[in-house]
Amino acid sequence: MFETSSPQPASDSVDVDLADLADPIASVVAVELSRRVVRRGLSWAEPMVTDLAAQETLLRQAGGIDLVKRIFAQRFYRGVDAEVVQLLRRCVPLAHADFVLSRVEAVLRAHFANIVGTAASYLLSHDRDTAIQMTAVAATMAGREVHTEVMAIIAEMRLIESDAQ
Repeated sequence: MFETSSPQPASDSVDVDLADLADPIASVVAVELSRRVVRRGLSWAEPMVTDLAAQETLLRQAGGIDLVKRIFAQRFYRGVDAEVVQLLRRCVPLAHADFVLSRVEAVLRAHFANIVGTAASYLLSHDRDTAIQMTAVAATMAGREVHTEVMAIIAEMRLIESDAQ
């Protein structure tokens, strides 16, 4: 006999939904930044793995993966820097722009570096196809985490702003 029960929402999604409702502009910004990470991670998966495969000798050296993660994260951020500034201008007062921009930049670079690290690790331990697939998974997970972290950064900025007044 089959059990039937309605699916229960995860507690994380309920919390995110409430936070989204509390600050809808920040939520839109967080979703847009998250979408950019996922989109770039997915569209760069195959070319990135191809580029990493060409640098396999470097990757196998001590510190090679860390160097490549940094280089790719810089490339990624340069590609979205202007977009990030434009998005954050909608929900961040000028007085807190430097604080928020630096924190968001660090979040985006760190998550893209993790995507690159995943690609490099799977390339070295498995094959190109597996590396591409796992890069897509890592990009999707990074997008979810970016949304949560950007919302937290903006909420922290709002708290600082309210304390100052």
